[in-house]
Amino acid sequence: MKLKVLLVDDDKEFRTVAALVLENAGHSVTEAVDGFAALELLQAERPDIIISDLHMPVMDGRMFCKRVRADAELAQIPFVILSAYIETDGSNTLSDTPADYCFSKQSSFISLLPQLENLIARAVSNSTQSRKE
Repeated sequence: MKLKVLLVDDDKEFRTVAALVLENAGHSVTEAVDGFAALELLQAERPDIIISDLHMPVMDGRMFCKRVRADAELAQIPFVILSAYIETDGSNTLSDTPADYCFSKQSSFISLLPQLENLIARAVSNSTQSRKE
């Protein structure tokens, strides 16, 4: 299943590599440099998943996630935080961020791809189930 991914990170090199991995897996990627720019993009396009860094200028990932969750039209989009401040074993999870998942940037992005795709598949399944009810 081809996914529309919004990738938000102020690190251009990371965005380039992550976008390449996602596109090679068959997904389309839109990029933003911070949460504020991403919110502007969300006005025109609805991705299937949002993948965001935590520490960025202008609007960080924590505030961006909270703004997405506060918008009824955007709140159902799966939101993933990728941060160097999260350990590879999943510790230092961000309990004050309403993200669906938090992953470490120290992990290989390619190794995270199956988990991200499973997250989307579950979200799509739940959305389809809700519409049937």
